[in-house]
Amino acid sequence: RTHPYWYACVIRIFHVNVEYRDPMTHICMSPTRMNFLFVRWFQRDSSPAGWAAKRLQRLEFFDQDNLADAFGFLDPDCIIRGTHLIPAFAYSTTDKLLGTSFVREWDKDSKDTDHDWRYYYVNCFVDRDMFMQFRGGAVRHKA
Repeated sequence: RTHPYWYACVIRIFHVNVEYRDPMTHICMSPTRMNFLFVRWFQRDSSPAGWAAKRLQRLEFFDQDNLADAFGFLDPDCIIRGTHLIPAFAYSTTDKLLGTSFVREWDKDSKDTDHDWRYYYVNCFVDRDMFMQFRGGAVRHKA
């Protein structure tokens, strides 16, 4: 069975006023506010995970060879909820996934801004709602 969710790290939040111009009548519609997110996508690790494997789902960022898949734009209405990711400290950090980039500006205190954690674990036990979101079996919770 496939995993039901996609994961991303929000890098920037944008709000723009968009005007649509009808190509037939050349009439401009009134400006409409549009919100969107610039995100860095995670991919799921291929190692066994889940309830049967008794192991948390493990994620990693896309590497430099897959930059087209690594970043994207997302409608905020598509987000179900935030999740708690735990760096997999045992695997340390790496500079192989992405070179120097502004996407790590959130960590201004770090002197090592060219590295990412190699893996992250999805903490499905952070609260009861998150647990039921992954486990299923309760009202409004499908897995």
